Amino acid sequence: MRNYLSNITPDSFSGIIFALEGVSRTAVLLNGPTGCKFYHSALSDNQCIRQFEFDPLNYPEKGYFGQPRLPCTYLDNSDYVYGSRDKLEEALTFLRDQVPCELLCIVNSPGAALIGDDLKGIAGQIIRDRPVITIETPDFSSDVCSGYETAAIELIKQLLPPRSEEIMPATVNLLGLSIYHRNYAGDIAELKRIMGLCGIAVNCILCADCSIESIRRIPDAALNIVIRPEYGMRTAKFLQEQYDTPAYICAGPPVGFAATEKLMREVCTILGNDIVDFTMDSEKARAKAYAYISRVNSLTGLPKGVNFAVEGTYSELYAYISFLTRYFGMIPECASVLNEQTDSYKDHLFGLLNELGLPQALNRDIRQTKSELVFASGNTIAMLKLRRHVFTGIEISLPSLGYVDVIPKTHLGIQGALLLTEQVINGLLF
Repeated sequence: MRNYLSNITPDSFSGIIFALEGVSRTAVLLNGPTGCKFYHSALSDNQCIRQFEFDPLNYPEKGYFGQPRLPCTYLDNSDYVYGSRDKLEEALTFLRDQVPCELLCIVNSPGAALIGDDLKGIAGQIIRDRPVITIETPDFSSDVCSGYETAAIELIKQLLPPRSEEIMPATVNLLGLSIYHRNYAGDIAELKRIMGLCGIAVNCILCADCSIESIRRIPDAALNIVIRPEYGMRTAKFLQEQYDTPAYICAGPPVGFAATEKLMREVCTILGNDIVDFTMDSEKARAKAYAYISRVNSLTGLPKGVNFAVEGTYSELYAYISFLTRYFGMIPECASVLNEQTDSYKDHLFGLLNELGLPQALNRDIRQTKSELVFASGNTIAMLKLRRHVFTGIEISLPSLGYVDVIPKTHLGIQGALLLTEQVINGLLF
């Protein structure tokens, strides 16, 4: 439970909601009190904008409370005693008659899960013109990754048809991406771009602004690629068992030139695609980054030898530390693990830190870091600023400090490596 002492981290309930909110033209109904709604609705709308002005008179309908996403049944004390059927029926009738959606999802809050109402049975009596997904138990104290995969697998179980006889060649599904990831839109754009350079088509990006149609085409793809293993390993295993679709598992998200080149080289080998255009793109980007790094290094000796701290899941830590140490020559002073319950992917990180001779980085508290660069969420960066530590913070996860990205950003792929190079250089100079 060390991660809960230093950070407020999302749990499986949040993971379920953000996975379902990542499906386009879907209404997600929260069966629970208003307190469980506001943060999740605000974050979803910030990541996938649905309203263009903050007018308090917008979305006055019962259950919305002025927010465009995640209506709720606003349960109170009596509902926990006598049941939530009446409020569920009222909300479902409104959604059926007034909300144009292709899929309806109902999620119990942790408290509502104890009531025992039959969500599927109640929904079946009212909603007959579209599919309904119900998740009655949100895994309680499990982490966000577990909840995300619970929802992703439930979507697949209830929406996917039998596998077709014809597999689409050179077509992949991307697993392990979520609207909860800070730069998810930029991540998607860059992954599609580099795949396209190799003639690979992206079919479905599960639970990251995907359509129901693309979910139903998942069995037709030739390969599933798990970008973030904590968010996609179980889903890939389920798809392999059900549809015999092979999976490529990244050790961590493709952060940096080497990790991206490895991903594309191995995926192209599996699919039999040409990597020449991608290689040329990567080489040009490497040359561009080198020019800027060399100029800074010739004057200051930086960024080599700079201490940095980073927080994230095991696979995210592995990805960032690999790039920052092997490309820039920087030193990981602190590696702060989030979501320690999902520990199946820590071997790569342990091996990397032992290879660098710095296993002690895992034992340091990021709240006490003295690093010059800190790669973390906005919460952690703000906390360190309040401690009057002088450093540069680079946001890599949510919650954010509030910077508005009009142009989508990414730390993945070739464009992500260039952005990180820019942020590292400027972080050390200013």
